[in-house]
Amino acid sequence: MIKVHNTDMEKVLDVAGIIDNGKFFPGGFSIELENGLIRSVARRNATGRWKNCIAMPGLIQTHIHLGQTLFRGMAEGRTLLPWLENRIWPFEASHTPDTLAVSVTRSLRELFSSGCTGLLDMGVLRNSGVTVDILGRSGTRAVTGNSLMDVGPDWITEELSWLKEESERVMNSCGGLVTYAYTPRFALSCSDSVWEWLAELPPGIKRTTHASESQDELKHPAIRESGGNIYFLDKRGFTGPDTLLAHCIYLQEGEMKILQKSGTTAVHCPWTNLRLGSGIADIPAMRNSKVRVTVASDGAPCNNRLDLAGDLRLAMGLASIKKSPAATCTEFWFNSATRSAALALGWKNTGRLSENFAADITLIEPSDEEWEEPALSEDPVRYILELIWPERIVLTMVAGRTVFRNGEFPTLPSLPMKVSEARQLVLERSCGIPGNPLSK
Repeated sequence: MIKVHNTDMEKVLDVAGIIDNGKFFPGGFSIELENGLIRSVARRNATGRWKNCIAMPGLIQTHIHLGQTLFRGMAEGRTLLPWLENRIWPFEASHTPDTLAVSVTRSLRELFSSGCTGLLDMGVLRNSGVTVDILGRSGTRAVTGNSLMDVGPDWITEELSWLKEESERVMNSCGGLVTYAYTPRFALSCSDSVWEWLAELPPGIKRTTHASESQDELKHPAIRESGGNIYFLDKRGFTGPDTLLAHCIYLQEGEMKILQKSGTTAVHCPWTNLRLGSGIADIPAMRNSKVRVTVASDGAPCNNRLDLAGDLRLAMGLASIKKSPAATCTEFWFNSATRSAALALGWKNTGRLSENFAADITLIEPSDEEWEEPALSEDPVRYILELIWPERIVLTMVAGRTVFRNGEFPTLPSLPMKVSEARQLVLERSCGIPGNPLSK
């Protein structure tokens, strides 16, 4: 069981304003913290270190690949399947425990410094215990798994019996704020035996996969015969309130209704969808259909930045193309990365800046000039969301514990090797795997 020691705790945050439940409240507040919870939020003139800051619940990444951050910029100019087959899978198969540790730690630095306090990680096939260990020591709130693949090249797949044993090992290593999720890669990388195994799991355990991300997926015989990717997953029991499906771009007729009726969460990854040329998910239509939607960054090689506020900015703009600028309110978008995201991950006591909720809080500090503008803004929350957050986040805490403050990461381990050395090692190892595209 992982234990997180409650060191470096703030007791009171006096701030110039707060955002809660998608609404901005200026005018000065005092937030009292106790035992990792928010004890009270009360009006008070702000003084002290945080007097020019805005407090809000920390952002939550509902789809991310911590193990891919090391590969940033190493897989360009490709659509989804070539991107995976020719670059990402060979790189993932070439991770050592040390290179994976570099990738996970670097990811957490970016996430904490951009206001994130929680995440759902898709994991990698092997060495997932490294990820769980770093997540536990970091103090973040996390759901993580080990990528499940038994169909594909032998250097990036394992037999079902091994996958089951590894899943048990990773699950048993979780604890504290880190819990487990089953993470099959996507329909094309898993046999019927894997889906049958997952269908037998008891309710209450989180599950996630990629779905309807690319038109190429729809050409697969099993998906085509099912009528679509969501139909394929639903027939195999892989929908429901404990399930999150990333992307959901190419939904077929009736599939949005399946998501809504089953309580399945659709995770929107706008930068990835554009960068890989996949398309634009119809979020206004999902919202109108009462599908739970969250927004996430996905992996660094298909985004380049793990900046969820930046993803929200893009998502809001793309939604205007699908319907109209007024079709989807900022409250919906803010909650898609806070309260809605928390509920999708089963975290009932976070995602709000409210009494008795977990003290998962981030502070953003606008400049003096930026503070002059929200008063007359028609939509101050959108104005704040569209600031460049990594330049303005000054404090991030999880359960009252400081994980980022003014450029420092008090809970994160040092890197076991230089980033450049880790990238070179992964590239060299991938070129040595017989039969993979990089070995030619």
